[in-house]
Amino acid sequence: MTTQANRLGWMLDDLSSMPGVHYAVLLATDGLALGYSESVDRDTADKIAASTSGFHSIGVAMAPYTGGETNGLRQVVGEFDDGLLFVKTVGHNALLAVSTTDTVDAEVLTYRMNGLSERLGKELSSPARSQGDEGGARP
Repeated sequence: MTTQANRLGWMLDDLSSMPGVHYAVLLATDGLALGYSESVDRDTADKIAASTSGFHSIGVAMAPYTGGETNGLRQVVGEFDDGLLFVKTVGHNALLAVSTTDTVDAEVLTYRMNGLSERLGKELSSPARSQGDEGGARP
């Protein structure tokens, strides 16, 4: 069931239904869960989001050493004994974490994560406010 706290969760279910995928979590870079697939509960999604934020921050810290001062981080992948964790930047201050088995088709998963990233980027961004006659400029 999608709740207000998980209003973007339905967008993640497509990824989590892939063979070899455990779950997908959308999070803010500060570690707040923004959405999660049905294959994971809220408490677990919160823990995953907090941990993923730290994992991603290591990648951000390493970026200048892998290409220069303005080198941006697009994706971090962790390989573990029994699976993989993919963490992709999907918008301003937003990340997508996907946990998989070690048998997942990483090429297909990455392709689908990129497509979802484009859709999520649009969903997460908000249009600029106009400064019409309704109140003028705001401080």
